[in-house]
Amino acid sequence: MSDYVYDLMKKHHSVRQFKDKALSDETVQKLVEAGQSASTSSYLQTYSIIGVDDPEIKKQLKEVSGQPYVVDNGYLFVFVLDYYRHNLINENVDFDMQTSFESAEGLLVGAIDVALVSENVALAAEDMSYGIVYLGSLRNDVARVKEILDLPEYAFPLFGMAVGEPADDENGAPKPRLPFEHVFHKNVYNSNAKEQREAIQKYDEEISEYYKERTNGKRQETWSQQVAGFLSGKTRLDMLEELNKSGLMKK
Repeated sequence: MSDYVYDLMKKHHSVRQFKDKALSDETVQKLVEAGQSASTSSYLQTYSIIGVDDPEIKKQLKEVSGQPYVVDNGYLFVFVLDYYRHNLINENVDFDMQTSFESAEGLLVGAIDVALVSENVALAAEDMSYGIVYLGSLRNDVARVKEILDLPEYAFPLFGMAVGEPADDENGAPKPRLPFEHVFHKNVYNSNAKEQREAIQKYDEEISEYYKERTNGKRQETWSQQVAGFLSGKTRLDMLEELNKSGLMKK
């Protein structure tokens, strides 16, 4: 059995510097079709993908994101949780589906579908020697993104993805992940706090050393420090309100 796909996945890292070379229409279609081949819950296919190559639209999205690679890339995808087409079906059948796609379960189904699609796109792009970076920063102003992309009710922008040929001076590398033993629980969850804390401490030491080497000592923070800094910040507290405005998460 070949380890090709495994090795490709293990090489993944976010690329934030791209050559000024646009993806062809053929490549874009292949990436989207690869995404569509992902598993989808109950064949609902609760997603849409917005392809953005218009410089003006990219510029407007960059104002939301604040990140330069929203503009400076080979192509920009925006992944959308989409029940709009399901609502159209709902208008012409004798069943009431609205309760389902306005529910918390409907939100989870849609978000999982989108995540699976996007990972297929990412893997296909990396197999073509492109680099990718996810853009959760598009949720900084969901209402503005919906306006820019003209999204209808029941369509919600979850994140973007910049794709392109990595710049010649791009020097990113895979970050060490949590140890296998710390994330894989056999048969039942291992909630032994002592073992968990010891594993976290060892991982913190590894990550601190990783940053120290990558930055010549300028950065030495641990994983725990990163987690604490991010999760203690009050970010995007309007998300439930924005979901409700899109017709989602009402039940």
